[in-house]
Amino acid sequence: MSLIEPPEPRPRAFSEVLESLGYGASPKLTLDELVEAFGDRGFGALILVLSLLALLPWPPGGKAVFAVPIALLSLELALQRDTVWLPRWALRASVPRDAYRALVSTPLAAPAWLRRWILTRRFNLGFGVYVFSPWVRRAVRRRPQGLSMLRGLRRMEQLTKPRMAPLTGEIADTIIGLLCVLLSIVMALPIPLGDALPGVALVLFALGMMQRDGVAIILGALASAACGLYLFVIWRTVAEAVQHIAGWFGQLAG
Repeated sequence: MSLIEPPEPRPRAFSEVLESLGYGASPKLTLDELVEAFGDRGFGALILVLSLLALLPWPPGGKAVFAVPIALLSLELALQRDTVWLPRWALRASVPRDAYRALVSTPLAAPAWLRRWILTRRFNLGFGVYVFSPWVRRAVRRRPQGLSMLRGLRRMEQLTKPRMAPLTGEIADTIIGLLCVLLSIVMALPIPLGDALPGVALVLFALGMMQRDGVAIILGALASAACGLYLFVIWRTVAEAVQHIAGWFGQLAG
């Protein structure tokens, strides 16, 4: 009589782990608890969480708070570390657990000030009073069943799967880690709309590393190229503006 070994339990999906972190004995959720919860998926999972948080609207300088740990994690990934290491002060960083639950489960929407401005703004052009078109007003309204961070992650998990193994190997991890370091630095720079593209690229890279999905890695590389192109355009624009201003002052001095 042969014994049938029970099947190994299915590893919990990333979205399930993320949701469970909203419930615990302590009223505070620490970064140390995040590192422990994600286990061997630590690098990709932590970069993904921090990048998603960085994409939310924050006051000036708020992106740098996320850019520093993302850069550290990415550097460790590039150096082929097996486990996540962060300074003790970073591991002690925490957020209220109820605020975290609201953050991951509340439907995403435009900032309250922008919703208020669009929904109440009237333009008197002299020949009539105009408001924003209905589709714009609908787009900024908060929908109870709208897309939240958790719902978005569940959809991405359904679309991703292990494929294109060479793009998720050790050499690829080193290259991706170095790219993520650069993206995190760009994300912290005070560039208009300059944090969105590196944030999206970081999310795609992290998702690709975590799910071992080469397609997500390719999309992350394309987003990185778009980020580089955007920076080049900004640099050229600023350089030409400075050149014109310098020429104008030169004419005045002459």
